[in-house]
Amino acid sequence: MADVIYKRCYFDWGGRCAYCDVALSRQKTGGKVKASIDHFIPLSKGGQNGRSNRVLSCDPCNLAKDDTDPRETNQWPHVEKRLAQIAASPIISHGKLRQLIPELEKQIGA
Repeated sequence: MADVIYKRCYFDWGGRCAYCDVALSRQKTGGKVKASIDHFIPLSKGGQNGRSNRVLSCDPCNLAKDDTDPRETNQWPHVEKRLAQIAASPIISHGKLRQLIPELEKQIGA
C-alpha cells in the first residue's frame, strides 16, 4: 500500500518538490530515495494522513521544513492551493499510475 501512496503522491506533484520545484528521481541513491512524502500540516500538529495533506518533497526541503506548521507561518501558499486542487481531482488507479509515471519521469528528466 505504501508504494501506491508514494506513486500517487509522486504523480500528483508532477515528480517535483512541492516547496522548491526541483525535479526528483524516484530512484534510490546510496540506499536513500531522493524524494519523500511530507505531511504539509504535520501529524504532530493535527494534520491528517490523507492525499489532501501529503506533498512530495526533496530531502533538503523536508529537513528544513521539519515540523513547521504552515498555518502558523503563512508559508507556502502555493502548496496549500495545489493540495486543494489535488483533493478535488479524481484518484487514478494503480494500474494507470504504473503506465503514467515512466512518461512523467522522462518529461521532467529525472
